[in-house]
Amino acid sequence: MKIIKLVYLAHGWHLRLTENPLIRERVEAWQYRPVVRSVYDAFRKYGKRPIKDEAKTGIEAKMETLEEMADNETIQSLDNIWEFYRDWTPWQLSELTHEEGSPWYKTWRQKGMQIYFGVVIPDETIRNYYAERSQEDKDDS
Repeated sequence: MKIIKLVYLAHGWHLRLTENPLIRERVEAWQYRPVVRSVYDAFRKYGKRPIKDEAKTGIEAKMETLEEMADNETIQSLDNIWEFYRDWTPWQLSELTHEEGSPWYKTWRQKGMQIYFGVVIPDETIRNYYAERSQEDKDDS
């Protein structure tokens, strides 16, 4: 659960900072969480146990490293996000992503809080939310 939340948060902050998506895949609103399905599929077998293998999607001939895939600005952004959230528990991250007004909350409520898989949370909704959070943080300081 923690890795799914971290990917989602990294995507959200990256959208806010660069206006470009970090990932090509769309984030989905599932009953209990925002989900990046490929991340869920790659790691669900671990449950609550530590992840000990690299993710595999089954379609890449060669898995690229982060340094091969991303520019320095993206790598630095991911490092900052990791440093900020690394010690948060999965439950704390869950509370954060489920806050009233969050993209997951809005999307889930709009769909009548029914069990849907594949309901996309639009990148624009995610970006706007993190832009608002960023402004709130500035106002609080």
